[in-house]
Amino acid sequence: MDFSGYSSKPIMKILFLSSEVSPYSKSGGLADVAGALPEAIVSDHNVDLRVVTTAFGGIRRLDGITLKKDINFELPGGMGKTEVFTARTKGGVPVTFLNPGNLFERPGLYGENGLDYPDNFERFVLWSYAVRGWIKDEGFFPDIVHGNDWQTGLFMALMEYWRVTDKAWETVASLFTIHNLAYKGLFPIENLPLTGLPPSYGHFSRLEFHGKMAFIKGGICCSEMLSTVSPSYREEVLEEPLGEGLSGALANRREQFVGILNGIDDALWNPENDPFLRTRYSLHDLSGKADCKKVLLEAFGLDPTFSGPLFGMVTRLTGQKGVDLAVDGVEKLLETGVDFRLVILGSGEPLLEEKTIRLSRAFRQKVGVRIGFDDPLAHRIMAGSDFFLMPSRFEPCGLSQMYAMRYGTIPVVNPTGGLKDTVDPSEAGIWLDDLSEAGVMAGIHKAIGLFQDKARLKKQIVDAMRKNNSWKARAGDYMETYRKAIGIRRKITGLS
Repeated sequence: MDFSGYSSKPIMKILFLSSEVSPYSKSGGLADVAGALPEAIVSDHNVDLRVVTTAFGGIRRLDGITLKKDINFELPGGMGKTEVFTARTKGGVPVTFLNPGNLFERPGLYGENGLDYPDNFERFVLWSYAVRGWIKDEGFFPDIVHGNDWQTGLFMALMEYWRVTDKAWETVASLFTIHNLAYKGLFPIENLPLTGLPPSYGHFSRLEFHGKMAFIKGGICCSEMLSTVSPSYREEVLEEPLGEGLSGALANRREQFVGILNGIDDALWNPENDPFLRTRYSLHDLSGKADCKKVLLEAFGLDPTFSGPLFGMVTRLTGQKGVDLAVDGVEKLLETGVDFRLVILGSGEPLLEEKTIRLSRAFRQKVGVRIGFDDPLAHRIMAGSDFFLMPSRFEPCGLSQMYAMRYGTIPVVNPTGGLKDTVDPSEAGIWLDDLSEAGVMAGIHKAIGLFQDKARLKKQIVDAMRKNNSWKARAGDYMETYRKAIGIRRKITGLS
């Protein structure tokens, strides 16, 4: 693919690194961010931005993907080889997919059946060096590299080291974004020499974490600027327990650490033109939402004529998301005769998958569960539900609550992290009073009370749909952070 002419006289060259990018690959919100943020930046700013990601399994079969070539790249003590695939997003942003050693052509991104791939260390070491090889081959030396989550943390550490050993890297700045501290990229510290980093990077001021090596610390400790995905989550992770053992390292970078809310692709998530909806609707004509509810109930085998409150969940089935609290609370309410419906779409921990399935079997007429990932169904849940249940134990930002509000579906959330920043109970939303089974039950009761007050419910629906959670404003915040990082780098190198 010819990248020439992509940007006219760019004022900044940006390399955006992410292990997953929607719509090509996805395991969570990181992919949504990596798919939408670069497009928002390019649409409003004069930049030359390239996205580099992994060549996930099945990439050869996707439309719009081109196998460009194979390239060789340097490794510590040898050479590697990677396939290079290319594509452009709908907004024209170039995306490059790397498959070093053919290690990424697998059914899962990081593992299967709830277990990590045992060679993830090797996979992401090779991918990091393949990225460097691609940069040299492409002749694209960026002003800044924006890494995301642990999968890119090693690259941030390698960049810091390469600045000492390779003058081409001396002026390249870096920003590292934490999407979820719970995932650290932990590997045996004895593997450090295999990364090509010197022994000093085995110190707690760099990659060492409780006797192991944490790739995420490469991003935290070695980047000019550090960000996370909401202001409240930034404050929460500066202390334990939400700091996940890294609050000290983060506090050490406090002055270079910012919280920038995620946004959503409000063109993709739009009830006025959503191709996955049988009947569309808008802020000015909500009549189609009733048909969306009927379609959703039918999709889960529930009575489509039900006129009471319908709750939806689209989530990873993990403890972080409070799924266990939701299931237990819903079970008790239904046992006592409280009348509502619940539909759940998601996958995750086997025990929680089984727990949700048991709930649906016990209340076949009231609860529907679909295990797996189904993007069209996710859109239909956002549109057809009256309330969106999200009792997360922690939530760095969360996108689902913003998708829900875009569709006039009222979020019921635990006020933590980005949920606290995006859901205002005085306008459109319900906060749990406490994070517990009883708290979930009380939150559902609040929602049912709101549902019965049609005038107040209508106002909340309208207020929710009016909220602007697009990436447009967020893109400007990231540009400002890029400039700060570049300024820090130039000051270090004496160029400012």
